[in-house]
Amino acid sequence: MKTNLSPFRPMAAAMAGLVVFANAVSAAPPAVTAQLAPSEITLGQSAQLSITTSGGGNDAVSPPAMPGLEFVAVGQSSQMQFINGVTSSTVSECYEVIPQRAGTFTIPALSRGSQQLVLHVRSGNGSSGAATGNNTGLSSLPSPAANGLSSGQTSLTLDGSAFVRLRLPKRELYVGETVPVDIQVGTRAGWVASINGLPTISGDAFLLNKLSSQPEQAEESIDGQPYTVFTWHSALAVVKPGEFSLSVETPLTVRMRTAPRRRMPVPNGMFNDPMFEDAFNDPFFQNFFGGTTEKEITVASHAEAIRVFPLPTEGRPAGFGGAVGNFEVNSELSAAQSAAGDPLTLRLKVTGTGSFDRVNSSMLGAVDGWKTYPPTAKFGPADSAGYSGEKDFEQAVIPIKAGRETVPALAFNFFNPETRQYETKLTAPLSVEVSPASAGGLNASVPAANPGANAASQPPRDRLRPDHAETGRTVATLLPLYFQRWFVAGQSALVLCFAGGLIFLRRQERRANDTDGARRREASGAVANCVAEMDASSTAGDAARFFQSARVALQQQLAARWNVAAASITIAKIDARLNGEGGEIRRVFALADQAAYSGQYLSTADFQQWKEIVCNQLKQSEAL
Repeated sequence: MKTNLSPFRPMAAAMAGLVVFANAVSAAPPAVTAQLAPSEITLGQSAQLSITTSGGGNDAVSPPAMPGLEFVAVGQSSQMQFINGVTSSTVSECYEVIPQRAGTFTIPALSRGSQQLVLHVRSGNGSSGAATGNNTGLSSLPSPAANGLSSGQTSLTLDGSAFVRLRLPKRELYVGETVPVDIQVGTRAGWVASINGLPTISGDAFLLNKLSSQPEQAEESIDGQPYTVFTWHSALAVVKPGEFSLSVETPLTVRMRTAPRRRMPVPNGMFNDPMFEDAFNDPFFQNFFGGTTEKEITVASHAEAIRVFPLPTEGRPAGFGGAVGNFEVNSELSAAQSAAGDPLTLRLKVTGTGSFDRVNSSMLGAVDGWKTYPPTAKFGPADSAGYSGEKDFEQAVIPIKAGRETVPALAFNFFNPETRQYETKLTAPLSVEVSPASAGGLNASVPAANPGANAASQPPRDRLRPDHAETGRTVATLLPLYFQRWFVAGQSALVLCFAGGLIFLRRQERRANDTDGARRREASGAVANCVAEMDASSTAGDAARFFQSARVALQQQLAARWNVAAASITIAKIDARLNGEGGEIRRVFALADQAAYSGQYLSTADFQQWKEIVCNQLKQSEAL
C-alpha cells in the first residue's frame, strides 16, 4: 500500500521554514542598552546605572569589575510580552555606582553595538554631607512647614529607602543664641532594618540639646510611597562666629541586593513555558530564597548654610553675663515682716525663650542694712527642647537693723537677637518691716567663795605625820619579762614596723610597674594645677581663662580613664563615648570656645557655681 505524500510537501516546507526562523530568532544576540545618571558627581556621592536587556538569552547583563568603582544592585524588573504569537522579554537592572577615588572612569560597552559610559568624579569639599557617601542621587522634595520652622528639604537616598530632614527657624544667628530645631528621619518599611543611633550634627560650632530616645512617630507619603517619620524636637546653640555648613547624620541599616539577579533556568518539560519562567524569575520569588543583605550606611540631611555673627561690643552692659534671647523678670520676698537677724528668701524669676544655660544672676550684692549669701538656681523647661521655660534664683538675705528696709531693684541684662540690641530688665523694689531683735541671754550670778569655810578641814602644816615602816624595792607581778604586756607590745610593734616596711616597698615596686596608675597620678596632678588656675582666674575675673582651665582639667581626667591623648577629647568623642550623657561636660567645652569670642562676664557667684559643676564632673568622670 502506498501513501501519496504530495499533499503534505507544502506543509513540510512551511514547518521547516518556521524552524529555521525560530532558530535564527533564538540565535540572535540580546539587545542591551545602558544609561548613567548623573555623569558628573563629587567624591562621596554616587550615580545610578540602568541596564536593560531585551530578547535573546536568559541572563541579565551585569557591569564589569572596575578598579575604583563599586557597583551595588538596588533593584530589578522583568517584563514578558506576546505580540502576534511572538514572545519578547525585557529585564532591567538598577545599580548604585559608588566611586572610591576622584578621577574619570570609562565603563566599557556592555554588548556589541552599545556605547561606552563615562563618569567624572570630582574631589570632595570636606563637608559632612559629601563625606557620608550615602546621600547620593538626591531628589529634593518640598515638605510643609510646622511650628514656625522652615520646611527643610527631603533628600531621599538613591534607592528611596530613607531620608533625614532638618528644620530651622532662621539661618543667621548670634554667638550664644539658641533656636528650636526639628530633626526628622524617614524610613521606608521593608527597606530600613534599624536606626542604629541618635542623629548627630556636623561641626564643632554647634551644640544640640540631648535628644530623647523616644521620638514622635507619624506616617507620611512621598511620591506615593509610605514612610514612617521619627521626629525629635530639640534646641540648637552656636558657640563661635563664622560661616558654616550644618547638616544632621543618622546611622541606619538597610537591606540591599548582594549581586545582580540571574534569570533562573527552568527545567525542560512541562514547565518550559515563558509564563512559568517569568514567575520563577520574579523578585518576590527570588527574595523568598534569599538574594538580599543588610548594610550599615549613614544618611545625611541637606546641608544648610548658617551665618553666625559675634555679639556686638557697642552698648554692652557692664554686668552682661552672655544670655541671648527674649526674657522677662520679676522678684519677690518670702515675707513682708521680719525681725533683725532672721533670714528671708529673695526670689528672682527669669522667663522667656533663649539660652537658659547662660542665664545667670548675682542677685543682691553688698547693700547697706543686709547680709547676703550666694544664690542658687533651678531651671524648669516649658517644652521638651528646653528652648522656653523659667529659671528661678533663690538667695538667703538677712536684715541687720530694725525699721522699714527696702530691697533695691534687681537688674538682668541680655542680648535680644530679634531687635539686635542689648536690653536690661529691672524688677520692682521690695519693702519689708523689720522689728528689733529679741533680747536674750542669761546673767547667772556666781556666789562669792568663802575662803574660811573649809579652813577647819585643812590640816595644819606643823601637824605630825603617822609613823610608816620603810620598805625596800618591790615588784608588781611575778610574771616573767617576756610574758609582760609592755614587752609583748614592744615586740609586736617591731614586727608591725617590719611588715609595714615590706608592704611599702612592695607598693613602690608595683607603682613603678603600673603605667596606668602613673598616668592617672600624672593626670591628677595636672587636674589639681588646672583647678588652682581656675581659682586664680576667678579672682581675676577672667572667664575665658577659667573655662579654658576647666576644659583642660576634664580632658586630662577623661584621657587618663579612656587611655587616649588629652588633646583628642572633643565634644564629638564625648558624645560617642558617653552616648549623649555628658551634658554638663559638653557645656563646659562649649563655654570654653564661646568665652574667647563673646567676652563673657561672670560674677563671683557665677565663678563659684561653675567651679562646683566642674568639680562634680571631675568626681563623676573617675568612674567613666
